[in-house]
Amino acid sequence: MNQESVAGRERGDLGKIVFTEERRQHWDRAAIRSDRWKGFGAAFQGRLAQVYRYLIPEGSRILELGCGRGDLLARLKPAWGVGVDFSAEMVDRARKRHPELTFIQADAHEVRIDETFDFVILSDLMNDLWDVQRVLENITHVLEPRSRVIINLHSHLWEKPLDWAQKLGLATPTLSQNWLTVEDVTNLLQLSDYERIRHWPEIFWPFKTPLVAGFLNQWAVRAWPLSMLALTNFIIARRNTSEPEKKLVVSVVVPARNEAGNIRDIFRRTPELGRGTELIFVEGHSSDHTY
Repeated sequence: MNQESVAGRERGDLGKIVFTEERRQHWDRAAIRSDRWKGFGAAFQGRLAQVYRYLIPEGSRILELGCGRGDLLARLKPAWGVGVDFSAEMVDRARKRHPELTFIQADAHEVRIDETFDFVILSDLMNDLWDVQRVLENITHVLEPRSRVIINLHSHLWEKPLDWAQKLGLATPTLSQNWLTVEDVTNLLQLSDYERIRHWPEIFWPFKTPLVAGFLNQWAVRAWPLSMLALTNFIIARRNTSEPEKKLVVSVVVPARNEAGNIRDIFRRTPELGRGTELIFVEGHSSDHTY
């Protein structure tokens, strides 16, 4: 590795350290502030919990990355629930609020858990990560073939309204975000060997207003153009279960015209591919002994 590559890697490592520590301190402060200030996000969090309860049966084994104070995980009533957050203050409060659950202070990029889960939740986490692909790859060992990864993330269209809400003290402040789109996340899932199963918009009206909120968030948000204005997007994914190429028979098609001198070499140099290899020669009216 040349000096320029080493210097670039060191700058990247330093950038991650600064990025992580800045966010750790930010969410520590947010946890302390939450003791006396509840904010105006109760309706939004309540609707999120409704959606997750619809998707995840009670009694499931659930891992949540970026669990905060553990409230969403607790609402899902898992048989075994594990929450991971890198903020010591958040984890301390989660343990006190929900002693029946397990909480781990760790970075989602690095955490290792020697168990498998039915569901892994990344709720409002992806836009706050240093390396999304690394986190997705890091959790593959906790997934079984039937396990599902459920992601929800804010829509980029709400960047300015959320910024205004934070400045007015109506929402929990956040630091600079990635603002990934559904397509961005889909590409990152594919790069990490996942398959996206489905996605859909959720929550158009993040306020507690009887009848109106129910209609807008459960029905109207599904229809265009309100679907384009949804506050958050849900994505369900699973590990890619396609049959590995090594289990397939491979056919190699060889156009051959006047290739008499190369035929023997083609047999000798073609490696064994997959479960077996067949050579198909397409003879093109050669004038030598190719046929």
